[in-house]
Formats: sequence, structure tokens, C-alpha cells
Amino acid sequence: MSCALVVGSANADLVYSVAEFPQPGETITSKKFGIYAGGKGANQAVACANAGANVEFCACLGNDEFGDFLADSIKRKGLAMTYAKSVEAPTGSAVIFVNQGGENQIVLNPGANHFLTHDDVIRAITSVQPQYILTQLEVTDDAISAVIAHKEKAILNPAPYKNLSNFDLKGLFAITPNESECAALTGIRPSDEHSTREAANALLNMGILNAIITLGSRGCYWSNGKQECSVFPPKVKPVDTTGAGDVFNGALLSQLISKNDFPSALKFAVAAASLSTTRFGALTSAPAHDEIHEFLQVDSQYDNGSN
Repeated sequence: MSCALVVGSANADLVYSVAEFPQPGETITSKKFGIYAGGKGANQAVACANAGANVEFCACLGNDEFGDFLADSIKRKGLAMTYAKSVEAPTGSAVIFVNQGGENQIVLNPGANHFLTHDDVIRAITSVQPQYILTQLEVTDDAISAVIAHKEKAILNPAPYKNLSNFDLKGLFAITPNESECAALTGIRPSDEHSTREAANALLNMGILNAIITLGSRGCYWSNGKQECSVFPPKVKPVDTTGAGDVFNGALLSQLISKNDFPSALKFAVAAASLSTTRFGALTSAPAHDEIHEFLQVDSQYDNGSN
């Protein structure tokens, strides 16, 4: 059976629902509070598993209550955590404010995520023999480099953004920036059809084989230099956009290891991400495979816009 490997972060998300974001020096009252399992790596691994894929997760947790909470939460989602290690450090955590429009502001402390090593990743890759490997930028450069070295299998979600000049991206299978990450990478903000195509071409000119730009409420765009596809999202009423990009990446990964073509895989991933915004939390908001298919079938306004 085809298998995917997600290498990345695991965080405890402390989520505060607020009417408006606080201003500097201002104290406000939260309408709702919850502690959720999160972290971009954990979110993407669970989203991939929920979407029906066989996936393993390589991560690092702290030897504390948050670490136990995360391990239990992720295991309940069906991931064995075989390649997650525990260290004497605080587990990664994030404080997240979500306003009444579903927008968020996040303060992240990486904690144990910065103890994931190159050797940890290589051991997981050697054992799992994944078809594709997905990683982000919330772990160490050594861990990221270990993934990128397997270029023909490597998918990089460059989030949260940092300078990528230390990494050799030539030959990388795919990259999945959002609008701001794409602007930082290429100097081009994908604000319309023309600039989006220009930005994708700039990514391809770096030697990356597939440029996938996520565009929030405008869906996503993919190009490999010969083919291209735009996918527009179904209309939903978002309550929390936290983790929507992670759900997109995990759902996309699930479809790629099932050997679906990019237009079909992207349509599925955009639907999954859209569904996730109608729920609170990050890891907990990832929809199941059958939910995503039902959503695609029921929503008569869905238009994939591929060309």
C-alpha cells in the first residue's frame, strides 16, 4: 500500500475566541477558550489520515502534560506515533486569537519541535519508504534538509515563512506557499490571474517541478510549466480559519499518493480546507474522506474552474 510521511511540528494550541483582536496595551475578554492538538505537522498528518491515506508522522514532543495530551490526541486520530520522540523540553505551543470573522493571530513557541534531528528524519524515511514526504518550516533546518534531499518525493509547505536560501530547491517535487509566502519567495504577490501565473513561473524557474499557490477565499492555482489549473472554493460561512492551509496540504497529499491527477487532487483538497473553516480548532477540524466527497457532491455551486 502506498504510504506518505509527514515530518513536522506538534503543538498545543490555546485558542481564544474574541470579538476583535486586542490592540497594544489593551486587555480584552475572550468569549470562548479551548486547548486543541495542533502544530502544522500534526495538522497535516491528521488531515491526510482523515482523508483516507496511510500516513506516518515524524515529530518531537516534550516530556510534559502537553506532550502527553498531543500524543493521545494524535493517536486517537489513527496515527501510531512510531516516529515521534520525547525530549526533556517544553512541548511546542501556540496562543491563537480568533475574531468574529474567523480570522486569526498566532504567537508560537516551538519548544521541543527544535529538537527534531536530521537522523530522526532519515530513520523514518528509511523505515517507512514513503511515496511522498511533506514538511513545513516549524522544525529544524537539519530536519527540513533531510526531507528536501529526497527531492523527487519532497513536498515543502513553506510556512511559517523564513528565508529558504540555505536549501537547494532545484528538483523539488512540489512547493505549496500561500499568498504572503509566495510574495516573500518570488517578490510577486499573486493578487490576480496574471500575477498568480507570474509567481508560479518564478517558483518553477527555481527548479521546482510543481508550483501550488493557495489563495484563501480564491482557492488555489497549480502549474508545472506545461499544464495549469485553478480551483475555486465552495461557499461556506467560516468560523475559524486556523489550520485550513494544513488541511489543504494533508488532503492534497492523500490524493497524490492515491495517484490522482493534480486537478482532481486539488479540487478535493480545496473542498477539505473549506469544510475545515466551518469548525473550531486546527487538527480537530480536518474532515473525513466521506465528508469531503459528500460535500463535493451536494454543493451545487462548486465549480473547479480548471483549464
